[in-house]
Amino acid sequence: MRPGATRVVAAAALTLYVLGLSLPPMAVRAGDGGNVTVGLGAYATQAHGALAADERPPPPTYRTAAALTRAVPTNQWYSSVVFQKWGYPLYAHPMTYRATDKGFEIGLPDRHAVSPDAFQREIEYAHVAALTVAPAGFTPEDARIANFADWMVKLRFGAPGGDPALDVTVLHGSPFSYFDCTSGDVRITFASAAGLLVDPRTAGNDPRVLAVTVGGHSYALFGPAGGEWRIDGSQAATLHLPVGKGYFSIAGLPDSDPKTVHDFLAVAYAFPVDTRAEFAYDEAKSTVRTTYRVQTVAREGDSVATLMGLYPHQWSALAAPLTTRYRYDSLRGPIRLVAGNEFTTTRIFHGVLPRWPGLKDPGHRSPVESLLTGDVAKSDELFMHQMGHGTYWFGKALGAEAQLLGVAEAEGKNGARDELLHALEHRLQSWFDGRHANYFLNDKTIGTLVGLPQEFESYRSMNDHHFHYGYWLNAAANVALRDPAWGAADHWGGMVNAMVADIATDERGRADFPYLRNFDTYEGHSWASGTAIGGPVMMFGNNQESSSEAVNAWAGLILWGEATGNRRLRDLGIYLYTSEIAAVNQYWFDLDHQVLGSDYGKPFAVQVFGGKFSYNTWWTEEPHQMYGINMLPFTPASTYLGTDPKYLESIFAALPAEEQHYHRHGNIPSHPPPDDIWQDALAECQALADPAAALAHWNKQGSVENGETRTHTLFWLSSLVEMGTPDFAVSADTPLYAVFKDAGGNVTHLAYNARNTPLHVTFSDGATLDVAPHSLGEGKSGGR
Repeated sequence: MRPGATRVVAAAALTLYVLGLSLPPMAVRAGDGGNVTVGLGAYATQAHGALAADERPPPPTYRTAAALTRAVPTNQWYSSVVFQKWGYPLYAHPMTYRATDKGFEIGLPDRHAVSPDAFQREIEYAHVAALTVAPAGFTPEDARIANFADWMVKLRFGAPGGDPALDVTVLHGSPFSYFDCTSGDVRITFASAAGLLVDPRTAGNDPRVLAVTVGGHSYALFGPAGGEWRIDGSQAATLHLPVGKGYFSIAGLPDSDPKTVHDFLAVAYAFPVDTRAEFAYDEAKSTVRTTYRVQTVAREGDSVATLMGLYPHQWSALAAPLTTRYRYDSLRGPIRLVAGNEFTTTRIFHGVLPRWPGLKDPGHRSPVESLLTGDVAKSDELFMHQMGHGTYWFGKALGAEAQLLGVAEAEGKNGARDELLHALEHRLQSWFDGRHANYFLNDKTIGTLVGLPQEFESYRSMNDHHFHYGYWLNAAANVALRDPAWGAADHWGGMVNAMVADIATDERGRADFPYLRNFDTYEGHSWASGTAIGGPVMMFGNNQESSSEAVNAWAGLILWGEATGNRRLRDLGIYLYTSEIAAVNQYWFDLDHQVLGSDYGKPFAVQVFGGKFSYNTWWTEEPHQMYGINMLPFTPASTYLGTDPKYLESIFAALPAEEQHYHRHGNIPSHPPPDDIWQDALAECQALADPAAALAHWNKQGSVENGETRTHTLFWLSSLVEMGTPDFAVSADTPLYAVFKDAGGNVTHLAYNARNTPLHVTFSDGATLDVAPHSLGEGKSGGR
């Protein structure tokens, strides 16, 4: 316990705010060791038993007083700054930065293809300092986060006591870094001999502007009016700052044309003070519209216009066309600069479902029902045979049981459905009641609700909460869709809402949880590492491996929001789900061939970092698992994996060669997994392009992935054989829907009604469905 804390924790009780749902003050359960009740559940405010220091997160020391009023921004591209005196590199794209004891480093990275061994492959854009900015009049003792917004962060290099200070603001997509120095001059050192591109001492040139070329890239430095540049040979320059004008900016340039410097000068003094991504889901059109805005103030002159760098996933979804004169090569593909302070994207939301309909062909239905009987009887084994008992492995078992529940309901096996439903409720409650060895802890110091025992450093490093909790949210939603009283906030839903708050609080500036903990609003995907510190690999910034488990989390939000009538949460889930899928298709799968490149030579990125992407996992080089980690778990929300059937055909055609290469050159463990490991996950993904081939390849007696059952795999494969593959050309005016088309042109329209009144659904191809409350509607049309 912290000094001064007591075991009376009423004042420390967490006031949950979950997407428009304000919960009443929560009582402390007397004699329960600091448990705080939430509906029928409870979380702890102190660990049940002592935790070693290395089991807890490092202290979030490096924040200014202003930042201390807000929850710690873990799991972001800049999070390492919070936990170390001098943080790891920051990958803002196209620029890279790092706070060091020598000053603030700035670089424009270059592309390098690397082979760590004979099997792995990486594309790296590593941070290499070209310029280092430091105050000349004082020596900072550390760098701290002073402010942060949706894709912007301000760091403060402060002298002991915090004053004087050098502040620097950087943001995604911008070539600029913005500085304020409260005292004295600043010195800029160059990593190698700098060539003068624009000399402020030359008659006719703007005396505020210095431009140099260092290490093959050009940079422009914009001082204030009345400032003076003193150039010290080719290795350094000093900017004399007049009293009251401690501001300046530095930009990495897309080329070495002096005209470009002039264009950048026009926006160099519009300093950002806030960034926001605001979304709106249009249910009638099934679209998600997102507007990205940068708020600026003019530090010189009156122009507040800036330049925004659009990533490929943003450029391809613009609501209205924009023009660009400048672009940068980056790890994420081309970053295109546009003039202005905002832009808007529009995407189609292709729907999710809690389950699919029952099989029609008796030849398909009979073997599924046979497997179902056995899998229901041994459902306890899903939990007994996992590799751990924390929130990840327990969550995977919950997810498998929830999908099994959906199969039982689809096939009309109501007894099995009810048995699985009650089992899911009991298993969730065994964690939620706060009375067992497995429980949830609210740590106010870091601002989290974390399950203990931890897995994959989910507490120590704040890793993977969205991966873990996605399984729980899907399971809880499947319960609440069938037992609404269970999901009420004053029953067990209160604890589910607490988990939601940990990963998806949608209010900025709160003290209990950070805004969208894992999600990067500008890059459009999530980050897995909480502290973003660790071994040498973290020199490449934050990372995410299992993009499909991130998608699973946001699908869980959609279903939970719809099941509990919380449309604000549902719409947030739709935004996150749609955004994450767009980023995955761009940066993991590279469906439009802008990112991976011919020098990579692999079919997809397995891991995506701030400064690299790689063909490798954290634990193995085995190809089945490298394929499957960005596919599983398989739920009705996984159909996005079939966005491009030809792409799927190509990667599965490449799999045999990958297997052969691995067996010749891979790092094979002394106790290797079975040769068909994750064969079910691979078959389920292949079925989204070629259901018949996938069903033929799957071995009913073969390996079963830990979050899967034979019943669900066969049901999935057989369903796609009957319905065909996803048809993304058709949308609907309700969130819980899906459309499939078979080779003969027969179209299956599906919609689920989680509400208490009948639902009329209209699809964009003109088809309609009338769906009874709490049921799945199905319609057929077309064909030859």
